[in-house]
Amino acid sequence: MGWEIHVAKTAFRQFADEWDCLNARLYDRRPFFDSRFIEPLLDHFGDGGEQLCIHRTDAGISGALILCSIGLGHWRSFCPAQLQTCAVLLDDACLLETLLAALPGLAWTIELLAVDPRYSPDLSSLALPQTVYAHADTIGIRLENSDFRSYWEGRPKKMAANIARYFRRALTEAGACGRATFVEAADMEACIDRYGALEGTGWKGRAGTAVSNDNLQGAFYREVLRRFALSHQAAVHELHLGAHLASSRLVITNDHMLICLKTAYNESLAHFAPGRLLLSLLVEESFAEQSGKTIEFYTNATSDQKEWATFGCTLINVQIFRGPLYAAGFSILRAFRENLRNIRGGQPEHTPRHDDVKDCKHIENFKDTPYDLGEFASQNHFETSTAWLELLERNVYPTDPGVRYYFTAAKQLPRVILPVRLTLRGPVKSVESLSNYYTSLYAPLVSKDADLLELKHLLAAVDRDHGGAHVMRFVPMDPDTTAYQSLLNALKANNWIPFPFFCFGNWFLRVDGTWEDYLKKRSANLRSSIRRRCKRFYAEGGTLAIASTNDDHVEQFIADYEEIYAASWKNPEPYPDFVPSLIRQLAVNGTLRLGIARLGERTIAAQLWFVDGKKASIYKVAYHPDFASHSPGTVLTAHLMRHVIEIDHVQEVDFLIGDDDYKRMWMSDRRERWGIIAFNPRTIIGFALLMKEVLGRVVKTIAARIGLAKSQAGFVRSLRE
Repeated sequence: MGWEIHVAKTAFRQFADEWDCLNARLYDRRPFFDSRFIEPLLDHFGDGGEQLCIHRTDAGISGALILCSIGLGHWRSFCPAQLQTCAVLLDDACLLETLLAALPGLAWTIELLAVDPRYSPDLSSLALPQTVYAHADTIGIRLENSDFRSYWEGRPKKMAANIARYFRRALTEAGACGRATFVEAADMEACIDRYGALEGTGWKGRAGTAVSNDNLQGAFYREVLRRFALSHQAAVHELHLGAHLASSRLVITNDHMLICLKTAYNESLAHFAPGRLLLSLLVEESFAEQSGKTIEFYTNATSDQKEWATFGCTLINVQIFRGPLYAAGFSILRAFRENLRNIRGGQPEHTPRHDDVKDCKHIENFKDTPYDLGEFASQNHFETSTAWLELLERNVYPTDPGVRYYFTAAKQLPRVILPVRLTLRGPVKSVESLSNYYTSLYAPLVSKDADLLELKHLLAAVDRDHGGAHVMRFVPMDPDTTAYQSLLNALKANNWIPFPFFCFGNWFLRVDGTWEDYLKKRSANLRSSIRRRCKRFYAEGGTLAIASTNDDHVEQFIADYEEIYAASWKNPEPYPDFVPSLIRQLAVNGTLRLGIARLGERTIAAQLWFVDGKKASIYKVAYHPDFASHSPGTVLTAHLMRHVIEIDHVQEVDFLIGDDDYKRMWMSDRRERWGIIAFNPRTIIGFALLMKEVLGRVVKTIAARIGLAKSQAGFVRSLRE
């Protein structure tokens, strides 16, 4: 059992029933994936080279899709223009890993086009390298648990007023506004003829792409609508203004959705907006039927079209590679091909900036724009908030001309913000994350409705503004987050070659229970040490205090902290204003937990913690070396730990940066922070740095294997002796 490869144009009918069963089991008989849509598509637009890929198990078919070969080992979804989203019918995305080996020849990549993430397997689970591109931003209207009045009240006032005005104009000037709906199979041929005549008078007719009664498109839509109409799953809605057919819309349905296939209108009647009038009538009727369906448009929606929607979805293109070398090789070759095309055609080196991308040089500049940063002011993690970035910019990079905030926005709300620094070291143009050694976690700022595929456009704008950057570096990040994977993907989508690299270990505690429960799970040595050290500390007149807000004499606590830090073994802060400013900001937020240990009137230890939601972070610790015998660090850590567990009720305590041995005694788990370094193979310097990186990694791999072989050989010799 496994993959079977068949010529789709001749074999599809044989597998149609099994195809439909798989579609029903996985996606509730999605109309675009229905054999009644796919078979006419192959008949009218297939060239005979399409391959039907069927995966079979003992229980039956578990995978089905149609691919075309577009070059040596390069395969792509069968996706003519009439198919707005392609079928990837798979029980498990991992089946694609074996499909590469099953395809004819040496298949090294598969491109899955126009994939709807809502109706496809989880392709992110694939172990193979992949690159994801945005294909189209489609829209829809949910009809469930609502009515037309509520829906209409939720539309922009200007839109609703315009539709009302168009209706009044139509009644006044056209004299009559009527709608007809055709659902019988026998009516579909005439409906398509009328639709084609309508579309043929417009720009599509002038471009030669209109439906007509004597071309393949006309034949295709006649057949599809006739087949669906036989089961009452097709309709043609027409709007007449006076004696004229003003607009027509073709739809197919199932029990859960209505899909708008195509729409056309009479351009001579454009001042009545007949397409919009027909759509408003269709939406109103759909709400009245109380079917609970969803109206799906499957178009790359404009801002005007999005006003009709109650939800949106990004259709994606996913390119899967046989291995990392194939992916890197493909990016390098494509970059060289683009360079060659630019040289021959005299084209500019950089494409224009995407319309949705904007930038600011300082966080403060946002105050002079209409964009509202309120959603980013307080995130789950302080370091991924505008407050942290403003603090870093003001105290570390106050005069840095390379600081930039690239962002996309919907209306006046930013969706994704990418904070970076543009730097120049000798001839090397670099783009770096807006972070440094004060940063324990970096990530783009992302709104709840954001699409991280927009990172591709942001990175392209950064590259362009830096005059063709050579290298990009983002640190430190959580490799298990969507943001990390999306940044890797966006770099690959722009033909950069990214490499992940290890930054540091991060010890943290999963809080489960009370302080006493916490102690029971620690080692006997740590429990004993806490008990003995605290007893001695208090017996000698020691006191502990925690500052949380500005009301807690924060300035005195800051002075105490700075005194201890200066006396400790640690290097002086390179930016002395940063930590005091951080403490003040945390105090304003009410998230500060600054602990101070004193013996009599003498401050002997200080620790800077802060609380984000349900997480406490240990940011800075220091003690006076003259009092090391009192273990003030142990005493103060225990005090703060008990406070965040019993008073703040946190669910996690994070020791942030480093693998220091003492941290594992207090914590329960370890995770890692990684970075991304990427090179631009379209530039000479970027390509040279890429080759240096590759060579360095190869040498390290060989050295590690030699070291392992030597250690194994030594172990064998010791056994023999």
